[in-house]
Amino acid sequence: MKQNCLSFIFFLCVAIACNHHNNKLLSFYYWKTSFHLGEYEKEALAYNAVKTLYVRYCDVDLAPGDTAPKPVSPVNLDTSVKYYNIVPVVFIKNRTFERIDSSGIRLLAENIFKLVSQLNHSQNIDTPAIQFDCDWTERTKDNYFLFIKQYRAVSKQDISCTIRLHQVKYPGRTGIPPVDHGVLMYYNMGSINAGPQSSIYEKSIADKYNSFIKAYPLQLDVALPIFSWGLKIRDSRVVELLNKIYFSHFKNDSNFRLVRNNWFTVTHACFKAGYYFAEGDGVKLEQVTGDELLEIAEQVNRYSNNKIRNIIFYDLDSSNLARYEKDIFKKILDRFD
Repeated sequence: MKQNCLSFIFFLCVAIACNHHNNKLLSFYYWKTSFHLGEYEKEALAYNAVKTLYVRYCDVDLAPGDTAPKPVSPVNLDTSVKYYNIVPVVFIKNRTFERIDSSGIRLLAENIFKLVSQLNHSQNIDTPAIQFDCDWTERTKDNYFLFIKQYRAVSKQDISCTIRLHQVKYPGRTGIPPVDHGVLMYYNMGSINAGPQSSIYEKSIADKYNSFIKAYPLQLDVALPIFSWGLKIRDSRVVELLNKIYFSHFKNDSNFRLVRNNWFTVTHACFKAGYYFAEGDGVKLEQVTGDELLEIAEQVNRYSNNKIRNIIFYDLDSSNLARYEKDIFKKILDRFD
């Protein structure tokens, strides 16, 4: 009888542990203007049991000379979107909220809701949640938070928004957005420059913010970086950001000479991956390794006091996925309690 009780307790503990582990889900951002999954991407989603995708639906900006902000560059959805739980993401430039009044904010909320509804109707899908991505400031927080409230009144949806590390550290200044939960963006934490540090992830910079995560009053998901980019350097200054650029673009090209592990020098003027490079330019490549992703997961889990709900990777693209071992995403999930 005692042996049976011990066995029962053992298996109960295992079951609880498994259920706790499975409470956290993996998902991805999809950040292209046309939603179409390749076979490599579909296989990665199936292998990692991904059911939810955060899809960029549109951008919003209020550029100098514009009279009112409006949604632009809407995504083109194909029929495969029906096989996933979709959370629309709307990227809003911070300057949008610098020159807008309450009536403009209300109109913007209505226009975004109309566009999201139209895109959903085009594929006969329903999206009960939405996410806003805006790096708001002390100056724009009141308008941004009013916008979120207006959108909730129009849509009745669950709302999340992205949270930068500086907003976690200084909530008294930047405010707490009126959302159901936040997404901690654990990347783009450094300055873009010609120095040795990476602008995507630097542990020394992250350490300045980590201890503040557990005190943040919102429940949080965390977004982790699997993207890479390049910086074109001329006369010791960054002159262009090179999106979707990888080490493989340069390593076998005689027009580029590797001078250190993430830096090439241009030996002959040329075009590469749609960009022009002059002789003497430098190309600094920035990306996060698999080991660094595991390091990030461990420290976020340690400092969050189990505040993290789910893990979202930015962004879903076959070129990004191919740089990592097949099991990396499951290993990252294992780092979270």
